[in-house]
Amino acid sequence: MAEPDGWSIDRAMAEMTVAGVFGPGLRYVSFERDHYFASTLLFGTLTVTAGDDSDDAGGEGHRRQRQLAIKFKHRVPEMRAMCNNDLQFHNEILFFERIAPFLMACARSTRDHECKHNRSRVTPLLPRYFYGRNDCGDRASQDMVVLESVCLHEYRLSDQLVYLDFDHLAVALRTLAKFHGLSYRAKHDDPVKFAETIAGVKETQWDADGQWYVRGDGLGKLLETALDRLAERHGDGMAARRFRTELLGDARRTLRHVMEPVEPSAVLCHGDFNWNNLLFRYDSGGRPVDVMLVEMSNVRYGSPALDLSFFLYMNTDRRLRDARWDELLDAYCAALSSAVSDSAGAVWVPDRARLDEEMREHSFYGLAHVSFSVRLMAEEHRQVDPAEFINVDDDEALCLLLAFGGDRATDTLADAVQHFLDISYNRTMSSLE
Repeated sequence: MAEPDGWSIDRAMAEMTVAGVFGPGLRYVSFERDHYFASTLLFGTLTVTAGDDSDDAGGEGHRRQRQLAIKFKHRVPEMRAMCNNDLQFHNEILFFERIAPFLMACARSTRDHECKHNRSRVTPLLPRYFYGRNDCGDRASQDMVVLESVCLHEYRLSDQLVYLDFDHLAVALRTLAKFHGLSYRAKHDDPVKFAETIAGVKETQWDADGQWYVRGDGLGKLLETALDRLAERHGDGMAARRFRTELLGDARRTLRHVMEPVEPSAVLCHGDFNWNNLLFRYDSGGRPVDVMLVEMSNVRYGSPALDLSFFLYMNTDRRLRDARWDELLDAYCAALSSAVSDSAGAVWVPDRARLDEEMREHSFYGLAHVSFSVRLMAEEHRQVDPAEFINVDDDEALCLLLAFGGDRATDTLADAVQHFLDISYNRTMSSLE
């Protein structure tokens, strides 16, 4: 990736080192690029020295290395605008510099001494943050977020792409419960400061014109393809007809409605809780035992069902959902209770009955995201270039999406919609009336 004139990543690393970003009293030696991922994520090795690096001082022994992951914005302004890069960087920097420290401080203030020495039970693992810059405008090409690369800690993406097995799903949901538990604890301990701390989170999914990722009436049309497929399978049942009239009559309005936070259940959500934003650690037998959360740029305040519905509809197939849905939600609920158990019941968290209600009322969010994500990720033979969606109108963009993934993507979305119908239409949806 070409670097802008008059600027280089090496110079930026040197300036950060002098400023003490990587620790006090260090001197810059070098930055070695390892590889780029999708042109916006650079992995590299920073070498610094803690003192005189001359040969007669034995400088080699004073050298330290840090493995870094450096996020950049899209270099093409239209791409940057389409992806809301400026707002995403704002959120990620806000999260690591203000929100995460506050949430973790609340977790550390536990009244149970034993739990102080077992914080892994109540706090999720996040990558170490070093630096963030979000100047935007003419200097957007130099904006970056610098994190520690977690490769040294043996965390990696799952080999199972999109569909995960039960063990991967369960450990991911336990980690998500820890993350959500931080919000419940913080709201209990200091609700005013919690509200003030998350107030700076910016909207990254809706633009100033009220358009979502899929513009116009594209969301409704994508979900209509799933209903058409279900009608081919079973005929047009009452639940499907209600879904069309009550939710798809104005799909964008429905989505806005389900994304609104409702107390007391609302939490700071990850916002993009999917397999590609989860790094797993494995034991010697290859079993997943822990998860690190990455990509915090789409955090938002809302129902825990926002994260849960997207994750479960995107990362499970129909067979596993039908067989083990209850086990998965039970695993999340148990971990959520455990994350606040040191407070002897003082911190309110939703029980399984309340969580089921949240899922009925807010899981449309997961369907909305799956409606286009499953098509983009179903392309096995090529990586979809977001630039294809620049300078096309709403109808052309929808046609592009519908061309991705073929029948398999339609069947996957239809399976998810069928599950939503099964859990949501055993009672009237009074919240939308």
